[in-house]
Amino acid sequence: MNQHKNEESSLKQSSRRLYAEVFSLKDTLHNDLQERFKDDVSLKDKAEQWKTGIMAASISTALYSSKLAGSKEFPYIYSYLKIKLKAYHPEGEAAIEDCMGTISGLLNGEAYHPESFSEGIALWLYFSIRGRGNFVEEETVPYMLAGQYINQYFYNWFNKQV
Repeated sequence: MNQHKNEESSLKQSSRRLYAEVFSLKDTLHNDLQERFKDDVSLKDKAEQWKTGIMAASISTALYSSKLAGSKEFPYIYSYLKIKLKAYHPEGEAAIEDCMGTISGLLNGEAYHPESFSEGIALWLYFSIRGRGNFVEEETVPYMLAGQYINQYFYNWFNKQV
């Protein structure tokens, strides 16, 4: 009983740590992408959308940690992170819900495949920033890089913390 309570407390602490890491990452990753892809005007013109997207994708990816599956703490953690992102940006809550839906569709009972998962995150970022009507494959490289980083760092994030 006591160990279970400590694990729950640890998950709550981890959710606060996750938000702090994601909040810091948004600037670091965005600045790195701007430096690497100087010709991509969306990185400058839509900087807030990029940062909100990076945060939503990172949080959503971490929320799919197997450690949280069936956890009684999941609703608390999910609500906490949605509230924090909404406080950062008015569309933050909707972004998390949309990204979570994308990830759910990617996994859909299938085994996790890092490449397709990264690509799914990248496409979600692309369409959430640029809109659905104008897909140009040659312009997806910064999104792919962001998707790969987010997937590598945040997939099963809670498993690594607890």
